Amino acid sequence: MSNSSHLPRREQQRFGRLCRIGMLCFAATFVAPAVQAATTVRVTSATASLDDGVYELDTQIAIQLPEEARRAIDAGLTMELDYEIEIARVRRYVPDAGVADLVQSYELSYHALSQRYLLRNRNTGEQQDFGSLQSALDRVSDVRGLPLLDASLLEAGARYQFRLRAVLNLRTAPDTLGWLFFWTDDWSAASEWFEWTHRR
Repeated sequence: MSNSSHLPRREQQRFGRLCRIGMLCFAATFVAPAVQAATTVRVTSATASLDDGVYELDTQIAIQLPEEARRAIDAGLTMELDYEIEIARVRRYVPDAGVADLVQSYELSYHALSQRYLLRNRNTGEQQDFGSLQSALDRVSDVRGLPLLDASLLEAGARYQFRLRAVLNLRTAPDTLGWLFFWTDDWSAASEWFEWTHRR
């Protein structure tokens, strides 16, 4: 017979809490190696070109996901990727004037039933599916013809600075996985700002 039944209620509650904490610490030892690898994101190229009166962005980024993060996506984590874009008019003696701030967002998840990776454009709702995680990452890393702003918003002869960075987050989708990934890095990362100037 267990001795715990003879303990006062307060002592039993304390004993139960200690047992739960011990179990979580024990579980953490199995996922601890995940913190040793880091996610990296880097903008490798970016240009803005005029097409039918609208400036459009072409950009490529490099994403490096550790193996643990890839397994986490397969297990139910959702990867979110935001392209943050800032456009400002360059001025000589006063601070630059902001023209536009935009965010292009994507969401990547694994659909276990179809065994496909789903990539959704959160701005438009458009969705694509891929047979491998790497194919989906390659697609979201290469953006072409993204509308930025109407050319009429930029003054002729003025100089403008374009800035771009990529921000990647991994978040738990099913609540049942939350306790497991609480003990690991979230594998989030943000690139440095990639900047270039453009004269209208």
